[in-house]
Formats: sequence, C-alpha cells, structure tokens
Amino acid sequence: MELKLNVNRADPVTAEASAMIDREQAQVFDFIAGHFHENYPRWMTDVIEIQCLDPTPVKKGSRVRQVRLENDEQITSTFEIKELEAFDVFSFEGIDMPYRQIYRIDPISEDKSNLTFRFELLEVDLFMRPFVKLIRSAMIEGVESTLATLSSLLSHPETSRP
Repeated sequence: MELKLNVNRADPVTAEASAMIDREQAQVFDFIAGHFHENYPRWMTDVIEIQCLDPTPVKKGSRVRQVRLENDEQITSTFEIKELEAFDVFSFEGIDMPYRQIYRIDPISEDKSNLTFRFELLEVDLFMRPFVKLIRSAMIEGVESTLATLSSLLSHPETSRP
C-alpha cells in the first residue's frame, strides 16, 4: 500500500477581518498608503523600526525594511509594495519571508468606509502543516488586533495625523 500526503506548501494560510470606519475612503487610504512610512509602526505595534529603501511616498515596487520585536527577538524582513490602487487597495509582499498584507477600502457613504485587512502566510513548511489550525487561529487574533488598532487610530482624528 502506498501512502500519499496531499499537502501543498504553496497553499496560503489566511486571516481576514473588516471594520466600518467613520472616515471617507480617501482619508483612510491616505492614512494607510499615503503616509505609510509614518503610520505603519503605529498600527503594527510589533514594528520597532522601519526604513524605506526607495524614495517616499511609497509606490508600486517600493521596498521597505522593517524590524519587528517577536518574543524578545528582533526579526528583520524586507517587503515590496505590490498594489497601490488609489483609494481602493494597498498591499505588500515579503521579499525574504513568504507573507502578504492586503488593505482594501470600500466606500459605504460619503463619510464612512469599510476597511478589510487580510494577512496571508504564503508558504507553510511541511513539518508545520499539522499545526495549520493553530497558526490560523493565531493569525486571526493578530489580524483582529491590528484592525482594532488601525480603526482606533482612524476613528480619532487628533491621533490619526502623521
């Protein structure tokens, strides 16, 4: 008898959450993408340092290096801006680590927007595949926490200015 494991390392593990923001779509997009280098560490609280490797403001193809503090260990990674569609979508993907972050802003009314944050782990090593449910659970918690922080910053105009 032959045993086959149907495991594809390329299947991403994803987590996504959405929130309604009492700000117009352009303001939300400007906070996230227009002032990315200033604001990203404010909503990604584990980021302790960010360095734009290309001139600011960021644009499609821009590269950014970040240093995150994870379990008292500094982790450096570089990512590239993949999508920058005015007012709608902003995303970036790890160059040296297999992840993607996507921010989608949909207008609800003149002064309300729906913000969706999606995190994708693009590869999971075979030995970690048995833990995918735990990984996804931790990712969901992280995505919800990140979205809550971002929503809070955007909901208080006095704190959302760079």
